[in-house]
Amino acid sequence: MILALEPTVQVAAITAGGTVAVALVGVVVELLRRQSKAISTVAEHAAEARDQVANTHSTNLRDDLDAVAYRIDRVLELQERHSEDIAALRQDITHERRERLAVAERLDDHMAANAA
Repeated sequence: MILALEPTVQVAAITAGGTVAVALVGVVVELLRRQSKAISTVAEHAAEARDQVANTHSTNLRDDLDAVAYRIDRVLELQERHSEDIAALRQDITHERRERLAVAERLDDHMAANAA
């Protein structure tokens, strides 16, 4: 038993099916366009990131950083030595000042004793 539809029903069904198919194709095309745009944006960002981190010089970045860290350690070591030297100079100056004040006080006492 075959279902036979009237010609007007067949035309209406084909027209409705065609309209739905065209609408689905339009939706798929719009989704693909949006996805393509998103992929293009991601590709641009990836290219920009690659440009920022690309190694364009002849030495390895890690080796360069290790060398900088070593130099900073040397500077800090020298700074510590300078700090120790400055502390020693301060002690010497304090000692010299005490001796100078003691000599000045003895001289003042001697002069006061001789003036009387």
